[in-house]
Amino acid sequence: MKKCKSCQKEIDPKAKKCPYCQTDQRNWFAKHPILTVLLVLFIIGMISSAGSKKGGSTSTNSTPDATTSESSSSAAQAEVKPTVAPTLIDAKTLVGEFDKNKLAAQEKYTGKVVQTTAYIKNISGGDFGDYYLSLEPSNEQYYFGTTIQCFFKDKKELTTLANGQSVTVIGTMQDMSIGIVEIKDCRLVK
Repeated sequence: MKKCKSCQKEIDPKAKKCPYCQTDQRNWFAKHPILTVLLVLFIIGMISSAGSKKGGSTSTNSTPDATTSESSSSAAQAEVKPTVAPTLIDAKTLVGEFDKNKLAAQEKYTGKVVQTTAYIKNISGGDFGDYYLSLEPSNEQYYFGTTIQCFFKDKKELTTLANGQSVTVIGTMQDMSIGIVEIKDCRLVK
C-alpha cells in the first residue's frame, strides 16, 4: 500500500487517482504526455544545435599580429569563394536523397560544397549568434517534410529577403538531424 499525495490515506500502489479525495497520483510527466514529448524534442534539438555549432565553427590563426589584418582580409575572401566547384543539386533531389537513405546521402555530401535553389520558410537568428535560412524544396503553402537549414556568418545577406522567396545558396554540407539538412558557411548566389 502507498499513501495518497493529498489526503495521506492508504491506497492501492497502482491507483491513478485516490478513491477518497480523487487526487491524481501520477507524476508530472505522466499527467502531461504532450508537454513531455515537446520537452524531449526541444532538449534533443538544443543538444543537436549545440553539437553542430561546436563542430562547425572552429578557426585558427597562426600568423603574427603585424599581418593579422592582411591575413583576415585574405581569409574572408577565401571563405566567400570556395576553392572547388560546388556540386549543383536540386533541393527536391537533395532532400529526397536524405529521406531515402541518410547513410548514403551523408557519405555522398557531408563536407562537400553544394549549391541549391529552394524557397525560404523562415529567416532567423539562433541562440548562439548564428543566422540562418530555413528552406523548403517546394513553395506549396502546406509543405511538411525535410527542410534545409543554411547557416550564415553575417546577417546582412539575409535582411533583404522575405519568406516564400526563391533563393540560391552555396555552402558546405553537414548532416541531417531531426528532419533538417544542415549547410554551414552559406552565402547567397546572385
